[in-house]
Amino acid sequence: MDTHEKMTALNEVLAYAKMSKYYSNRIPQLPLNTLADLAHIPFTTKNDLRSQSPFGLLPSQAESLSQYHESSGTTGQPVSVWYSEIDLDEITSRIATCGVNFKQEDIVLIRFPYALSTISHFIHRTVQKQRGCVVPADSRTTVTPMPKVINLLRDLNVTVLACISLQAIMLAEVAEMQGLNPKTDFPFLRAICTAGEPLTPYKRSLIEDIWGVPVFDNYGMTEIGTAMIDCPSQQMHLFDDCFHVEVLKDDFQTEVSDGECGNLVVTTLRKRATPMIRYATGDIVQVKHSKCLCGASCSYVIRGRKEDMITINSIRFDLYEVEKIISKLPARRFWSVGNWKNHLYLFVEQESEHDKVPKEYVESLKSAYGIDLSIFLLEKGTLYDRNDLLSFGMKAKPRYYLTEKETQSLLTQIKTF
Repeated sequence: MDTHEKMTALNEVLAYAKMSKYYSNRIPQLPLNTLADLAHIPFTTKNDLRSQSPFGLLPSQAESLSQYHESSGTTGQPVSVWYSEIDLDEITSRIATCGVNFKQEDIVLIRFPYALSTISHFIHRTVQKQRGCVVPADSRTTVTPMPKVINLLRDLNVTVLACISLQAIMLAEVAEMQGLNPKTDFPFLRAICTAGEPLTPYKRSLIEDIWGVPVFDNYGMTEIGTAMIDCPSQQMHLFDDCFHVEVLKDDFQTEVSDGECGNLVVTTLRKRATPMIRYATGDIVQVKHSKCLCGASCSYVIRGRKEDMITINSIRFDLYEVEKIISKLPARRFWSVGNWKNHLYLFVEQESEHDKVPKEYVESLKSAYGIDLSIFLLEKGTLYDRNDLLSFGMKAKPRYYLTEKETQSLLTQIKTF
């Protein structure tokens, strides 16, 4: 989409959004003349969305509504988002271009939460539009505990597993507890499709090592739907005819340079039932302007949530940076990280009783980052209880980052034992 086309689409969306209660007084006189004029519109925040839910963002001339969704609401009042049939068709047609390449022959087991979340419904609809078959193995119901999912994967000759990346690791462990080898005992599985949390190259490599199949990611959220997907080369690209993005430094005014990390701000370029104008997502991304094998000229690396990031002596430890450290350890599957008195603590569950952390590796990390840093390998089951496979399988989104109080508590437990 060239600049002229983008400005035309943007002005149409802004005029449409202005018909909502929320945006009526926030959008200036139209049309905007340049993309730089967008900076005159205030950011939309998560708190704004909460305060306007459920109807405040709906324009008076919104398309006929087809689906309603909510964010998890784990941090307060949930965010309401509406989708029209046109919205859903657009989202699912774009997901269909993902490198996983859903086919008519596919049997896809969807292990995302259903209910009011979005990604399960989006992938469900995408697979069926590609004439594939869906196995809706909801991750928030007692009907499909982890052992049941393993049975379904084997008995139904499932070809694609769709789940949060950590869930793929947890499922592999349950399979191993049943005496199965994830690489050899699921011969029909050809790919894993992830969403719901950032997939770093380090976790992708781990999952591929465990299952022996390629992993393809997609990025989005309840508020905007799916906005980016992995191409066949496993590089993440934006649907740039559907979204305009700004990647801003912490001053929220200056665009980052190529290769820098910044705050992701998203504006929809389509007349969505719930338009999003300059939505500050809270995610940190890295932009790379280089030609991909698929032909795209720009790719994105999702680094993690800004609110989760640990900063010590001006050094930022986002999900990407933490998993980079963990990728060199003998155990990589289950971990948590915390900051206590400006000391970074990484807690990783052992995968074998012989696992050890080389002292020279820890010393090299201290030197490289210039901070106090410790790595503890913990007995299996310390972070994730395997005794009850039902609860093990139904845990909510993983909490990789510990509060200072939780970090101190875990350190006390370690010293006690």
